Amino acid sequence: MRLIRLLALGTAVVMTGGCSRFHRASAPVFAVKPAASRPPSTVTLASQYGCTAQQVTANWQSARLTIAPPGTPICSVLGRYGEPVSVTRNATAGMQLVSMLHRQPNGRYYNATFVYYDDTKLNRQLKRPIGRWIVDRVTATR
Repeated sequence: MRLIRLLALGTAVVMTGGCSRFHRASAPVFAVKPAASRPPSTVTLASQYGCTAQQVTANWQSARLTIAPPGTPICSVLGRYGEPVSVTRNATAGMQLVSMLHRQPNGRYYNATFVYYDDTKLNRQLKRPIGRWIVDRVTATR
């Protein structure tokens, strides 16, 4: 009887230790993005914001990876940083924001944020550019 208890206890200890080792050695879990959640291409974005595919191509050829200053029209910026890996849209009272994250092959990231000011009394009083998509800011990692 005593031998059976000792064997049962030993088996439990080995199983517990083995399970924890197995758990630590398990394969990592990766999130897979389904095709439906991929960000739109720059050509698709261009058509949504009133730009042409030719403008996107010209931006890549003439101003590739150049940081756009605030106030630059969106059609002069789309395509400069390549295809976005993420596109986020937000709306608040009197304005809309679109943020696009781009990743270059060298590992550098570019984040371009665009703003659209609605025609409101406050936006007119603050003399904001109303009714057009412009750059709010562009940042790049080192």
